[in-house]
Amino acid sequence: MKEELWLIWKHPVTRRRYKVGSLIYDDSKYIFKYTNPELDEASSSGFLYFPGFENVNIEYENEKLFANIETRLPNPARPDYLEILNTYNLKKSSSQMEILKATRGRLITDNYEFVPAFDTNKIEFDVAGTRHCSDVKKCISLSLINVNDKLELEQDPENVYDPYAVKVILKKNNVRYHLGYVPRYYSKQLSILLNDQVQYSAMIESLKLESKLSDEDITALVKLIFN
Repeated sequence: MKEELWLIWKHPVTRRRYKVGSLIYDDSKYIFKYTNPELDEASSSGFLYFPGFENVNIEYENEKLFANIETRLPNPARPDYLEILNTYNLKKSSSQMEILKATRGRLITDNYEFVPAFDTNKIEFDVAGTRHCSDVKKCISLSLINVNDKLELEQDPENVYDPYAVKVILKKNNVRYHLGYVPRYYSKQLSILLNDQVQYSAMIESLKLESKLSDEDITALVKLIFN
């Protein structure tokens, strides 16, 4: 079965995220390639290349997961390896692509992550821009944010940073709290679906109030299913 993850680069200063590449597994080989139009935008903002893939004009292939990506996975030799898998609802038998998809391959030392390609049936994402939303601190102080909370999505066409911006809204006791945004790399496709009035269900699947791998106030993983 073909699987695809997107390589996202986050600008170290502006924190804007760019989709710069794709990692594909088709049951026989791994393929990595850089993708536009955001590759050119990222390059103009300082992006050079992902370590190990220096040539942005070629397609890389390998029978095994590329070593420069494999090193971003939890080390099986770690004494807490099984606990790490359990944290992400993974199994010891989970494939490397499944582990990469769950952990995003994030490291404290750089600004890269691998996220699932957009799927018109179901997507999962971490809420972006929570540090810019005053409602978040209010919700934390009042203990309003919980796993399994239902969420609403609201288009924000006046957003000066992203014309396809989509707000993530938590509604409690008839009060609407703005938690953040759908990540930019999903916003256009999702905005199109919302324009078409496609029915959806969104909920908080997991929640972390602190994380060394995120510069957000919270890390809320949202599960979104479309009709």
